[in-house]
Amino acid sequence: MTSPSVTTPPGPGFVAGIAAASGVHAAGEYNLAQLLITHPTPRRAHETAEGIEAGMRRLAAALHLGPGNATPPVIGSRIILWREVTALDYGHDDYVMSIPSPSHEWLRLVRDGAPCRVCLVFAPLSLAADQAETDAHLRASLKRGAVVWGTTYARRRF
Repeated sequence: MTSPSVTTPPGPGFVAGIAAASGVHAAGEYNLAQLLITHPTPRRAHETAEGIEAGMRRLAAALHLGPGNATPPVIGSRIILWREVTALDYGHDDYVMSIPSPSHEWLRLVRDGAPCRVCLVFAPLSLAADQAETDAHLRASLKRGAVVWGTTYARRRF
């Protein structure tokens, strides 16, 4: 008998260092809420690019994200909207990941039941990266198979 694999999500110390950016993509007749998850390049003495990538892969596995070049899987209702708190349930028993300052339109879409596309990039991205550098990093990472994604929704209860 084989036992099911268990994916342990990264701890809150790692997740606190993650950069999350929300946005709205105009997709023809409808808008799609999006959440881009990256990790900055190493900033502390103990951090390495390899360690960051390993942590991001654990986070992706805990979220059940699929390859960026395939149809994104539905990963369940992981967005938490409660009072002034917007967060992502990343599978940790005690912690959630804060989503900083989403726009009113993003919040309205998610509250109204629209899907949110979560895109996670394994390779670190500098906090100083501008829009063009972020886009180039995302495209290069996608070509290397280092981007995963999934579709989530807001929970109806906290």
